[in-house]
Amino acid sequence: MDTDLSGRTALVTGAGRGNGRAIARDLAAHGASVVVNDLEAGPAEDTAETITDAGGEAVAVTADVSEADEVDAMVAEGVGELGTIDILVNNAGVGDAGPFLEKDDDSRFQLNLDVHLWGSINCINAVVDDMVEAGYGKITNVTSIHTKNGVGMSPEYDVGKFSALGLTKSLALELGREGVRVNAVAPGWANTRMVEDFSEETHEQITELNPLGRYAESEEVADAVTFLSSPASDYVNGHELRVDGGQVPIDNWKYDNR
Repeated sequence: MDTDLSGRTALVTGAGRGNGRAIARDLAAHGASVVVNDLEAGPAEDTAETITDAGGEAVAVTADVSEADEVDAMVAEGVGELGTIDILVNNAGVGDAGPFLEKDDDSRFQLNLDVHLWGSINCINAVVDDMVEAGYGKITNVTSIHTKNGVGMSPEYDVGKFSALGLTKSLALELGREGVRVNAVAPGWANTRMVEDFSEETHEQITELNPLGRYAESEEVADAVTFLSSPASDYVNGHELRVDGGQVPIDNWKYDNR
């Protein structure tokens, strides 16, 4: 299986921690040069440093992906440092959500759409012309186990992630004709800071409903992204690859369990 990414440049958003950090490191381990994005400079620089210390090539660039101007500047800097972006991983996300009937306003819906949908659109806008001109590109949008059928008590997050999946399916049909593959990776609950504050009851609920009886490790999510970013997946387009251990959806999710 050909997963060699030598000579390719990847942009990974939200790569300062968790799954994004693991994705950036794994792409680099397979030969890609990596533009490491995060909202905060420190985590982005730390991820980039781990890549360069291992003999890879990386540059850290901060940007808020929901702001198109910042994304354009980020891509320009990344291209100037490492070359044209061949691989885009839209990983940046937020986890702010709660019961619909308890919301005070719609700001959490807007935040989730700004980051998950518009963040992905802004990044794709910034790199897609060069991909089309080259006749080659790999775009992976990181969705979620929530797109399996939704998860109760988190409509804002569900809307954000479902919108990213819809974008994936639609753009795959259009951009595939230009040599650009668009896919998604849908992680289940992983050992990241997003689950650090879960209550013991919630941890038990998640693991009991998982056939493998555990959370995913970020490196396992990264493996799926690397596959979709590599020549090994050249005939895969418009697909959502689940990395959730076969998790049974939680229909009675309660945020007061956290």
